[in-house]
Parts: sequence; C-alpha cells; structure tokens
Amino acid sequence: MKTTTMIAIARVLLGAIFTFAGLNGFLYLLGIEPIGATSLHVPFMQVLVSTPFVFVPLKTLELVAGIMLLTNRFVLLALLILLPIGTNILLFHLFADPSLLVNGIVVMVLLGLLLFHYRKHYAGLLVSKL
Repeated sequence: MKTTTMIAIARVLLGAIFTFAGLNGFLYLLGIEPIGATSLHVPFMQVLVSTPFVFVPLKTLELVAGIMLLTNRFVLLALLILLPIGTNILLFHLFADPSLLVNGIVVMVLLGLLLFHYRKHYAGLLVSKL
C-alpha cells in the first residue's frame, strides 16, 4: 500500500473517531443515550461529565479537530490539538477502564503514524530561538 494512501486512511479514520466522540458527547449532554461503548460507569468520567466547563470544551475540540482531519484542512493543527487528548484517552483506559483500552491504543497508533509522517513540519517548533 502506498504511503499516501495509508496516511489518508489513518487521517480519515482518526477524524471519524474524534468526530463521532465529539458528537456522542454532545448527544449525552442533550439527554440522548450515547451511541456505542462509553466509560460513563467510571466515577472519574461521571465527574468529568458533570462539570460542563471541562466536558463541553473537550468535546468541542474533539469535534472540531475531527472535522478538520476529515476535510483535510489544518491537519497539523488538528494533530497538535488531539495529541494531549489522545494521550489522556490512553492513560484513562490504561488505569481506570481497561475494558476499552483498545480504543486508546488505536487512537495513539493513528496519532503516532500521522505525527511521524508530518514530523518535518513540526521541526520548527523544537528550535530554540531568542
């Protein structure tokens, strides 16, 4: 498989995951049952959902960054937005809800693949300037 095809598939898949997660979070806030497996049974997640000043911006970032990836616009910015979110997803499922650990692993593998592919574009962020 060509690298460009593999990167496009990873980008669309990651975009779909985060768009779905963002929409799913807003549906829950509107009182509609979430679609698919969630971690709402974990006490930490219940606290997170009950604090809208944390949950709403989180789901907004997931939704916007997911759409950015799906539309192939501002991909580098979307990946930077999603990196700390993806890291927290992996750590949350590693320590608090291992039943959905595969979700965190898939997200981090896709993020890692895309970040590695675009690594030259991020090189300027790691340069120390006066």
